[in-house]
Amino acid sequence: MFIPTRRLRAAGVAALLLGAWLIRGLFPPPLPAPPESAWVPLDSAPVLRYVDGYQEGPPGPPVRAAAAILIEAETGTVLYAHNEHERRPMASTTKMMTALLALETTPLDERVTVSPQAVRVAGSDAGLRPGQQLTLLELLYALMLPSGNDAANVIAEHVAGSQAAFAEAMTARAQELGASRTRFANAHGLDAPDHYSTAYDLAIIARAAMRYPTFSQIVATRVFEPESISRTWRNTNRLLWSFEGVEGVKTGTTSGAGYCLVAAASRSGMRLLAVVLGSPDRYGDAVRLLEYGFERFHLLALAAHGQVLAQVQVPGGLVPLDAVVDGDFRIVARDEDINRLQVRVVLDALRPPIRAGQPVGRLEVEAGPGRALARVPILARSDVPRWTPLGALWRWLKTL
Repeated sequence: MFIPTRRLRAAGVAALLLGAWLIRGLFPPPLPAPPESAWVPLDSAPVLRYVDGYQEGPPGPPVRAAAAILIEAETGTVLYAHNEHERRPMASTTKMMTALLALETTPLDERVTVSPQAVRVAGSDAGLRPGQQLTLLELLYALMLPSGNDAANVIAEHVAGSQAAFAEAMTARAQELGASRTRFANAHGLDAPDHYSTAYDLAIIARAAMRYPTFSQIVATRVFEPESISRTWRNTNRLLWSFEGVEGVKTGTTSGAGYCLVAAASRSGMRLLAVVLGSPDRYGDAVRLLEYGFERFHLLALAAHGQVLAQVQVPGGLVPLDAVVDGDFRIVARDEDINRLQVRVVLDALRPPIRAGQPVGRLEVEAGPGRALARVPILARSDVPRWTPLGALWRWLKTL
C-alpha cells in the first residue's frame, strides 16, 4: 500500500517526540534547591581588600582617632585605614554583634522576660524592669537606640541561656565572619580584660549586620516607642540628625575605649562604613572619612548577574557558549581612574562538553598598563554539548 511521503515524515517526527517524552519520564529534571538560609553567606578571604594603589595614593583626611577605617560596604574595599589591626576596647559597638547573633538565631516576635540579674548592670540602660515581657524586636531597639546594657543581658540570657555562653557564641560567629582579632567577654561592651576588637574587624561585623533589613531599619531609627512597655528610646547617634544619607550604626563610650563610632551612609548608590575608635572627635572624624569617600571614589557596575559578556562558537560545540559572571560585578575606583578604565573578556582554550557554571575565562579590569584593578571568573551560562548528528537533529526538532 502506498503511503504519502508527507505522512511518513509526520510519523517519524511524532515517533521522535514520543521517544523524547519517554526518556524525560525516565530521567526527570532535578528538584529545585531548598531555600537559602538566613545566615549571611561568608565572603572568600581576604574579607576586605584594599583599593588599588592604596599605599601610593594621596593621604586621606586628617583623623584624630587612635584607630580608624573606611570601607565601601558592597565590595568590602578599604578606602582609608589607620592602625586598623590594633586591638582596642570597643565599648558599645559590641552591640552590633549582639544584635546580629540575635537576628540570626531567634524569631523577632518571640516574647522575652526580663530577669532580675539582667538589669543589674552599670552604664547606659533602656529602663527595663524585672518581669517585663518584650518581643525580641523591641529588645533590639532597646539595645541599639539608647544602647541599653540591660537589653544586651536580656538578649544574651534568652538566646544562649547565660551571658557567658552568649559571649562565647559572639566570638565564634565573629571568627566565622573573618573578624579574627576580636574577642567578646560580654554582650554590652563594658571594659573587660578579654574584650577587644579592631577597626578592621568592626567594619567586617558592621558590613555583615547591615545586610539584614531589620538591623538596617533599627539603627536608622531616631526615636522608638515599644508597645509592650511605656518607654521612649532615642538613638545616641547624632549623625542621624545632621549628616546627609546617614544610615546608622552605633556609638560606644567607656573609660578604656574612649569615644567610638561606627557610621554608615549612602549616596548615589554607594554605601560607606566608617569606624573610629578612641577619638576625641568621633563625629567629626566619621564625617571627614565619609565625605572623603564620597568625593574621591565611585562604585562602578561593570556586569549584571546573567548578563552575556561574550558569545562564541566553541569548536566542536553544538551550541554557542554564553559567558556570564556569577552575580553582579562591581568595583570601586578612584575619581581620577575612571576615564582610564579598560575592561576585557579573556576566554580559556575550550573544548566541549562544557557544563553550566563551569569557569571558562575571566573578566579583567585595568586602569592603564600594568594597573590591574580586578579580575573575576566568568562562567558558562548553560551547557555546551559536543556536536553530533543526532544532537543536531534533536536541537532542530525542538525549534519546530
